[in-house]
Amino acid sequence: MLSKKYLFSLAILPLFFAAALPILPFTCLPSRDGGVFKSVDRGESWKQQVTVSKSQTIASSNILTMVVDPKNSSILYLGTRGEGLYKSMDGGDLWYHLDDLAQVLDKRANVYDVAIDPQNSSNIYIGTYQNRWGRLFRSSDAGRSWEEVYRVSREQYAIFAVEVDSFDPSVIYIGTAEGGFLKSIDFGKSWRVVKWFDDVITDIKVNPYDTRTVFVSTSHKGIFKTTDKGGSWQSLDSLKSFPREVDSIETLVMDNKNPNVLYVGSKVGLLKSADAGQSWQKVNIVIPSESVPIQAVVLDPLTSSYLYYGAGNVIYRSQDSGQTWTVNPIITAKSIKTITVDPQNPQVVYAGMHE
Repeated sequence: MLSKKYLFSLAILPLFFAAALPILPFTCLPSRDGGVFKSVDRGESWKQQVTVSKSQTIASSNILTMVVDPKNSSILYLGTRGEGLYKSMDGGDLWYHLDDLAQVLDKRANVYDVAIDPQNSSNIYIGTYQNRWGRLFRSSDAGRSWEEVYRVSREQYAIFAVEVDSFDPSVIYIGTAEGGFLKSIDFGKSWRVVKWFDDVITDIKVNPYDTRTVFVSTSHKGIFKTTDKGGSWQSLDSLKSFPREVDSIETLVMDNKNPNVLYVGSKVGLLKSADAGQSWQKVNIVIPSESVPIQAVVLDPLTSSYLYYGAGNVIYRSQDSGQTWTVNPIITAKSIKTITVDPQNPQVVYAGMHE
């Protein structure tokens, strides 16, 4: 199981070691039980969805992120470790590798985050680590071609987080392993630094009803909040009453139906805030603290009382905002890295696996 923090430590040790591994697409690795699993009954049962062709699959691929096109939920994008970006046009029945003919986007890139313009889903942004550099790539044709629009200032630092402003999609935010929180107001053509954080930025969430409010999570220093698009910042110090969680944040999730509700998945548990991060409580999960990291948390986009988290190879689902849980294992030796719910049909749930 590789968290963003662990991947960052590899970058320091350094990340070119990973580039030396045999990580071409479709490489035959020992484990063939990974890639993507799909459920059509809210996680009760699962089927592996990994076909590329009769002779090629993504069953050995390590998934870092998975995003559904907001305009067409049959379209999915997969960011992988060392295999670049994949796309499906039919809900995961068939995948194909997005090969950039101009070779701007390397087929060996680590793709950590994918952000889609909610108003024009042909515009896609991906945060990557490619050829020893963290880079942001943009496509204006749904992934057929790419251009590099930002590169970090030092080698061995990835771009882990990308977010598009839903109200004004010309506004793009990125977070880097250097601690840079940057903003573009022209679809990524130019950038300015909003703030340098003294830590790796792991996630960015923008309030869809008031995009002046932005949350930034870091690897070890907790979560920060701005209500004026970065003019001023508040450290969510109440979160620090859970020091082990703050030091091991894996994922930050916002309830898009009620953006005051936030969840933090960590190596030691699951936390919830109902007041936009001013106070936090532990969610009563059904695994022991520190047993298995919670790397994936997701809410049903239509009915947010449905909550999912992944730990090991098990999907835990609650229908009552975390009061009770059902346990739904996936038959795999890999761990759940990301969970995605179809925004148009929430019976459909996807899980991306990672070693």
